[in-house]
Amino acid sequence: MAEYLRLLEPIVSPAQLEKTKGIIKQFAAPNGLGPQLHQYLVEKRENEDNWAYYYWLNDMYMDVRLPLPINSNPGMVLPPRKFLVATDLARFSARVIFEIMKHKEMLLSGALEQERANSREKNQPLCMAQYYRLLGSCRRPGLERDSQYLPEEREEEHVIVICRNHMYCVPLKAPDREKLNVNEIASQLTFIIGDAPCMAEPPPVGILTSAPRGIWAKDRNTLLLEERNQRNIELIEQALIVLCIDEPLPGSFNSEGFFGSTPTMHRTGHRDETNMAHEMIHGGGSSFNTPNRWFDKTMQIIVCNDGTWGLCYEHSTSEGIAVIQLMEKIYKEIDTTPFDSTGSQQHLPSPERLEWVIAPEIARRFTLASKEANKMIDNLDFFVYRFKPYGKSFIKSCKVSPDVYIQLALQLAYFKIYGHLVTTYESASTRRFLLGRVDCIRSATTEALEWAKAMCQDEGANITLECDQGLEEPQDSRKVKFSIYSKDHLRELFRCAVARQTEIMVKNILGNGIDIPLLGLRESSREVTGSLHELFTDESYAIANCFLLSTSQVACSTNSFMGYGPVTPRGYGCSYNPHPDEIVFCISAFYASGDTSAARYGKSLKESLRIMRDLLED
Repeated sequence: MAEYLRLLEPIVSPAQLEKTKGIIKQFAAPNGLGPQLHQYLVEKRENEDNWAYYYWLNDMYMDVRLPLPINSNPGMVLPPRKFLVATDLARFSARVIFEIMKHKEMLLSGALEQERANSREKNQPLCMAQYYRLLGSCRRPGLERDSQYLPEEREEEHVIVICRNHMYCVPLKAPDREKLNVNEIASQLTFIIGDAPCMAEPPPVGILTSAPRGIWAKDRNTLLLEERNQRNIELIEQALIVLCIDEPLPGSFNSEGFFGSTPTMHRTGHRDETNMAHEMIHGGGSSFNTPNRWFDKTMQIIVCNDGTWGLCYEHSTSEGIAVIQLMEKIYKEIDTTPFDSTGSQQHLPSPERLEWVIAPEIARRFTLASKEANKMIDNLDFFVYRFKPYGKSFIKSCKVSPDVYIQLALQLAYFKIYGHLVTTYESASTRRFLLGRVDCIRSATTEALEWAKAMCQDEGANITLECDQGLEEPQDSRKVKFSIYSKDHLRELFRCAVARQTEIMVKNILGNGIDIPLLGLRESSREVTGSLHELFTDESYAIANCFLLSTSQVACSTNSFMGYGPVTPRGYGCSYNPHPDEIVFCISAFYASGDTSAARYGKSLKESLRIMRDLLED
């Protein structure tokens, strides 16, 4: 409770903080409900592998009713390929599938290497469960709560390929022998690439998976009334992966709103990285590739005929680290091993195209789902920004963790725009514990606020300045620059903010964060008393759990990146990937907010990183 009050200090009003102190005093008293709930969790811990896992999974994913694209599923862009003809796309996609088959075999053989912590109590073993959930898994919509389909070992293995909204089942083993080779898979994909354009336009069943979860659950139940549809959905959910063969989005797709000129955008051919990210996150809308998806599927690998490729992944089964490691392993293997075109190729039956039985109510839903998906996509304000002046090499020379440094830059950037800090989420891995996923590093600290105020001492009339020299803010609109704090004092405030951020980070990864215990107390309050204690209906709790800034470090060893949407209508999403000499940011907001702008935040972030270098470089 002491730590909870500490996190509230910079984000709630003094009056609200005093009210919450009174609630906590009553909750935490020896005869209060708090100790009783704590003991309930202690006993739960003794009887379960991980007392928090299902509380966390349901709160973070299964109970959320929002659509998966943008709101939940991240998109990853990998270094583009060069395709001259359709067979190039087929061969590359076949190699991706073949590497996934090899990875699955490695998992089944027990050869996956045990990972261990490389910092803070080094060498502790890390839970590897996430790595086994990626292939063959799927999220299933429910009317009130979703569920997961997790794979069992099966003799029959297949992938689902979606091309021009047509769905095909491609077996990965021949009836008379073991797995297909790359050439045989490529021949199956070549058939699909040639067949799909010749067929009548299919029902866009995939668009239904972009709907709010309760609505999609109803549509899925209607589809399942037909035996043929039951089999189709079973094939999709049990597939190793879904491969989406896409048409590229127009080069100008949603390209307005960037700050600066062309040099701020890293281009590959005729498409910038922001455009490619849109392709992976949501597909571009009902007229483009959004129906060419099955958003429930854990691994949707997307390959465009212009060489752009990456994936959209359903987040509930795994954090980004397992997905990124798998995708970069595939990329490096393909990039370093020449394609062997000499492999034997036996005649195989053509892949089965899935046919759907569409009831009238489902036909009407296609139109509505398309409109809602387009509205959602048009609302996404997103771009990829490469900050090139410096990267983690300079940050390390300042004897600061790159992650801590960037988190403080994100706080400063927000403060420079709005004059205050907001509840901030950064994921912290808890894989040192069985079934551990993440807890929340809260970067909006009192120490960060004091530093940000001092750094912005000569900016904006909306920022209150504390000055012992009698200087007052100008009453007119002219911007008067003056200095209150010395560089040494600013550096000292920065070091205090770094120390606090580091302390919170270490507590989280060692299992001493507060968000999971708070969640446990909240859920045990429901289970023990049948209702929520006032602590969890208090306005402070709502503010503390409305993450207007949702962030994560998504480290890639290749020139890849991953991005996602905000988690609240008035918020920002920001992933970052620090390289030695640059930092890649994926910044998102919603146009409908009216008060947020990805470009404006990116511009403030650029300026914040610049003045932080000026503060620290000498």
